[in-house]
Amino acid sequence: MRGRKRRVRWLLIIPVGAVLRGRKRRVRWLLIIPVVILCAVIAVFAPRLEGESPKIAVEGFRPYLGADCGFTVTVSDKGSGLRHVKIVLQAGGRDFVLSDDVLDKQGPKAAGPVMSKKYKVRVEPRRMGIPDGPAVLSISAEDLSLRNWMHGNLAKVEKNDTRKPDVSVLSRHHYVTRGGSGLVVYRVMEKGTTHGVQVGDNFFPGYDGLFDDETVCLAFFAVDYRQDTDTPMFVVATDRAGNRSKAGFYYRIRPKKFAEDTIRISDGFLNMKMPEFDAPGDSKTPIEKFVWINSVQRGKDTKKIANLCRVSDSAIYWKGPFLRFPNSARRAGFGDKRQYIYNGRTVSHAVHMGVDLASVAHSPVPAANNGKIVFCGRIGIFGKTVVIDHGCGLFSMYSHLSSITVHPGRMVARGDYIGTSGMTGLAGGDHLHFGMMIHGVFVDPVEWWDGTWIENNITSKIEAAGVKFES
Repeated sequence: MRGRKRRVRWLLIIPVGAVLRGRKRRVRWLLIIPVVILCAVIAVFAPRLEGESPKIAVEGFRPYLGADCGFTVTVSDKGSGLRHVKIVLQAGGRDFVLSDDVLDKQGPKAAGPVMSKKYKVRVEPRRMGIPDGPAVLSISAEDLSLRNWMHGNLAKVEKNDTRKPDVSVLSRHHYVTRGGSGLVVYRVMEKGTTHGVQVGDNFFPGYDGLFDDETVCLAFFAVDYRQDTDTPMFVVATDRAGNRSKAGFYYRIRPKKFAEDTIRISDGFLNMKMPEFDAPGDSKTPIEKFVWINSVQRGKDTKKIANLCRVSDSAIYWKGPFLRFPNSARRAGFGDKRQYIYNGRTVSHAVHMGVDLASVAHSPVPAANNGKIVFCGRIGIFGKTVVIDHGCGLFSMYSHLSSITVHPGRMVARGDYIGTSGMTGLAGGDHLHFGMMIHGVFVDPVEWWDGTWIENNITSKIEAAGVKFES
């Protein structure tokens, strides 16, 4: 009995042990299998969890748009591959999408992720409606990484021009009188810039291409008769992307007091001259009409002359001193402050912006120097007028002519006759009103008649930069 009980006990123990050993094996496999699966998942998806952003390279992009142009963009990602590339041009306050490329949808025949792609971009501003001016190129690229909540790594690049032009002044001393002229010679290293001299609120464009060294430029400038001796003055250059540089130089503005003149208006003058002019209102008296013409019409006519002088040839046509109207006497000077008296009371004021020269009636009027005729015709109070462009912003005008013998576009030499003196416009007698302007700002012609002044203030500076002048 005792032996039988032992056998029964062992029979019971053996199955229980086997069951326990089987359970341990199953638990062990249940622990191993998830680890194996996790390792497999990590092995598969580890590259998709990389944290390196795509690389972007741009070649040939110009940050200023005008003509058609092209450039290349290369985008690459060594890790998971590219998902999305977007190329946008920002100009004139608007966004122009040049490319919007989704790369993760390659279709069933795709060989795999796109690791690198080059974009050849063509920009045609006129066809695409892109305005001229500075532009910013913005490029964004996303990869196939599962980082950032499966949005991938993002790379952004913006291309624009923030470098200021390199500008330096070459000429040394600049002495200018109120109402007078001056010249600055300077260097601008960057091509395609807008450059010149700023005098207070007035900008005088500069000119290049006149010297063997293409970086050397010059600008004629004027100090308006109304500007003070402390008026700021400097060279300025602005590139196509809008970056601006300034360069100061030594200068001195000499003070000048202009003469005062009193002109008495007679009824005979009014009856002779007022019918030539139109004025608003049919009921105005001759003196009221004169006052309107001498102020409002004068302002309009002066503005018209200034506008004629906004554009000038990039050349220096003139040589030597300017020619004065031969055999003439001066009747009024530049900057004269005129007071007009009628019946014992002051009715109007004006400033004379030239020199009045009187000779024999209908005397031949010569061109003061070489240049190109840019205007022939009537200009209100100035009457029949000829305007000559002497290059680089320097102009001369001849007014109150009785006849004109030249035409616009004709080149004239110093001394060539352009017309005859007269009393057209608001002139009370036969004379020549001779004026000189620098980009529309009237200057004292007396300086340009003086060979010594021209040598000291103009030609010596130009010759020092490499251009020789004939005497």
